[in-house]
Amino acid sequence: MRLAGKVAMVTGGGAGIGRAIVLALAREGADALIPDIQPANAEAVAKEVQDLGRRAHVVRTDVTREPEIESAIAEGIRAFGQIDILVNNAGVIPALGHPFTRQVEADWDKVFNVNLKSVFFTCKHIAAHFMERRYGKIVNISSIAGPLSSQSMPSYSVVKMGVITFTKIVAKELASYNVNVNAICPGLLYTDMWKKIGDVMRETNPAYAGLTPRQMFERRVQEWIPMKREQTPEDIGHAAVFLASDEARNITGQALMVDGGVVM
Repeated sequence: MRLAGKVAMVTGGGAGIGRAIVLALAREGADALIPDIQPANAEAVAKEVQDLGRRAHVVRTDVTREPEIESAIAEGIRAFGQIDILVNNAGVIPALGHPFTRQVEADWDKVFNVNLKSVFFTCKHIAAHFMERRYGKIVNISSIAGPLSSQSMPSYSVVKMGVITFTKIVAKELASYNVNVNAICPGLLYTDMWKKIGDVMRETNPAYAGLTPRQMFERRVQEWIPMKREQTPEDIGHAAVFLASDEARNITGQALMVDGGVVM
């Protein structure tokens, strides 16, 4: 129960990695504020949190709209009295498999708004609360696509590297207020995102012809990951728990690769 008495806000906590992070934090004692654009999914996760004996509150939120972020934070503070942990998890992927010369402005705008601008909004509007209390933990979910500079996902790579840089900026700004700010870079996870990537790979690479998305994923794990095993949403949840705990009190401005050694 490393997070007993804490309240965690997890954007996009209604599915995938976000759900795993919410539940990992709840198992360690944290109550959950879940701002999500799909409230039905978030309500299902909230029920799982409550089954663990913790409190949960869902706010229908479009993270690309600053007033909705500001309102969600205010509602969370009213509901729980405080917020101790912010996890910026909400994200989307762009059109896949296209070099930058074939991408259009709308692709870049959507990826930037959801994956990076929302991180700016949440950090901006929770900073005063953390500074006043002289306590807070911020965990931003980036991706190995950032440091690896993926040609097949140029906008996503640029934005996720931006999350890492912004993490360092916020960490410097808030360090004197006892606020830790770090990023997590997930590796290869078999999520809905990867299934879409698999479809593109099958269409563009003859070596993957006839393979299911799962078969392609397993081959990619063996070819790409030094440790020869996939990562899971639960792995990211465990990392988030550590960075949100006081065990990580002297860690700030870092990007933790949870990737089986890929970036290495």
